[in-house]
Amino acid sequence: MFAPFASRDFRVLWLAIFLRSGALWLDQAARPLLIAELTGSAFLLGVVLAVRMAPNLILGLFAGAVVDRYPRRMILALSQVGNVVASGALFALLLFDVVEAWHVIALAAAAGVNIAFFQPARQAILPALVDDSALRPAVALSQTANTIMRVGGALLAGLLLAFADFTWIYGAMTGIYVGAAVCTALIRTRGTAAAAASRASGSLWRQTTAGVRWAVETRWPMAVLAISVVMFIFLVPYQGVFIPLIVVDVLGEPKSWVGYLMAIGGIGAASGSLVLAGLRSIPAPGRLMAMLLIAAGLGMAAMSGAPHIAVVGVCVFVAAACSTNVMSLANLTLLAQAREGMAGRALSLMNVARGMILVGALVTGGLADLLGARTGLLTMGVCLALCATLMLASPLARRVSDEDGAVN
Repeated sequence: MFAPFASRDFRVLWLAIFLRSGALWLDQAARPLLIAELTGSAFLLGVVLAVRMAPNLILGLFAGAVVDRYPRRMILALSQVGNVVASGALFALLLFDVVEAWHVIALAAAAGVNIAFFQPARQAILPALVDDSALRPAVALSQTANTIMRVGGALLAGLLLAFADFTWIYGAMTGIYVGAAVCTALIRTRGTAAAAASRASGSLWRQTTAGVRWAVETRWPMAVLAISVVMFIFLVPYQGVFIPLIVVDVLGEPKSWVGYLMAIGGIGAASGSLVLAGLRSIPAPGRLMAMLLIAAGLGMAAMSGAPHIAVVGVCVFVAAACSTNVMSLANLTLLAQAREGMAGRALSLMNVARGMILVGALVTGGLADLLGARTGLLTMGVCLALCATLMLASPLARRVSDEDGAVN
């Protein structure tokens, strides 16, 4: 399970992801509350999440071609510097008390551009850091770096929200991003995987279209994409919209509980990642992904009627464990089966899927405004469970579970 940590450079990358994730989850907890305080609009909670994810949809496949063409370490470093700039700008606006809603939304879009390039690069660089035999646990453990600080970052956000204001939160976030950028600069790559990007030929447009043709002709990557799209539309957006509304408006709890619940979700996500890292093989990843989404949908439905914050916490734990494992399974399948020189473009399919959070966020915000927090959340959970059930019974899941898509 922990073999990848024998590599010095994997340890450095893990620490960079760990720090970045801490800052990211500070932002995930604070930004919805900040926009709610500035505007009082549930719909704008969805808009903030939508503009953050829009660059993934617009730049997703192009970002994959860039990752395959240029040194991945450089792309990771530039992405981290972009995070420092975006977070630092919002910190300065808060410090001088001149922040407006459009600033928060615009800087969320800038952060989304960084995410679009960072996500495929951090997975595609792994073969240059660890041996082939350690690749599967490396993918899962890199996801664990995200999920552990989902706990720490969200807990820190909860504490800061209880005792300080948004200025302190974004100041801390900027400092953490600086640490992540420094760690990224210390990464070294090696071997043929490190040189793959420099051997790429042809224009970026040609490389992008070649990646699309490969995905369509191979078929199972499109099945991974379809399952992931369902998750990113119906599951992922709920925490940025419904958790703040359920906590503050429905249950009447202090807003610090938004951070604490996200931390509970982080514990669930980290637990799920460690279980996945310890598995010897995954013979049917497609079916497993669909079953995890069904469980997450049922958890969201139960959360919608929760009478107490403790019940919400249990449901958040389950939903987070399921969503993290679906993402890890999708990334692992794409990375393990992609041919040499295609890793960035294969992983960029997840960028496209992640960009569909834009659709889910707008739908989620609209449902919250029209139906209220409880009924809107119930609607999203039922839709997720139904779509996943249909996929489980369709050829989609089987295409990611045959000999071409299986993960050993």
